[in-house]
Amino acid sequence: MATVIRKDHEKDWAASRAGTFGEILLRAGILSEADIERVLSVQKESGRRFGETAVSLGLIQEADVRRVLARQFDHASVSPEHSSIVPSLFSAFTATGPSIEALRKLRAELQLRHFNEERKPLAIFSARATPDAGELAANLAIAFSLIGERTLLVDANLRAPRQRELFGLPEREGLSSLLAGRLPFAQAITPVPGLPHLNVVCAGVSVPNPQELLSRGTMTSLMDVAAVSFDIVIIDVAPALEYSDAQMVAARCGGALLVTKRDHTRVADIEAVKVLLAPTGAKLVGAVLTRA
Repeated sequence: MATVIRKDHEKDWAASRAGTFGEILLRAGILSEADIERVLSVQKESGRRFGETAVSLGLIQEADVRRVLARQFDHASVSPEHSSIVPSLFSAFTATGPSIEALRKLRAELQLRHFNEERKPLAIFSARATPDAGELAANLAIAFSLIGERTLLVDANLRAPRQRELFGLPEREGLSSLLAGRLPFAQAITPVPGLPHLNVVCAGVSVPNPQELLSRGTMTSLMDVAAVSFDIVIIDVAPALEYSDAQMVAARCGGALLVTKRDHTRVADIEAVKVLLAPTGAKLVGAVLTRA
């Protein structure tokens, strides 16, 4: 059996977007020309697809098939074994299943209800502390980037920031320094490897005055610049009923999405968030129910 040569760098795959199934695998260094001839010979007799045949011969794996299909149909693909993105950001790794379909439905709803003509930034937060809000913001940002939208995810949860950890990004200055006037907007942006249309502004260094920073005019300026520079801008914010940050950020975004948790979020809390947002002028686009 021919030796399967596997490359560890995404750049080999990135250079292999065009061509037939076998050509892409050849350029990526996964199959040799002899391997391809063998697959074609067996395929001719069996009538099965190239990828299915190559898997049955032990020359490639199912993961390779998914990645080639992603390249052929211009769908960004992140390899779990070579990525620092945590598994809970499932939208970066999988294209099928109930969770990704639910996320796609949410994406479509937001395209129609919020990201339509004006494309204002969207604040995402929960009523009370839960990791679900940050993860949903990240998964949603990934989902928008996968359809070619230039997407910016801003970690404005200066109380308990998570986006740098979720994406495995290097530690650097971010939103806190930007709002303090110590960092230009362009230098606060970090691209996400493997997802060419997604950029993140991490929270940056911990500060003693999150609410004061988020209340500054620089936050409004940031939202204006981001809305012009990107197609989709998503803001991850601290819990609305525990801090006043969400109220200030939502006012600057114009729209908000509430993340609730089954058997955890109380109806009274949802009503309290609606009352909290009323004077901001921000539209509560909807609420998302996550599993307990």
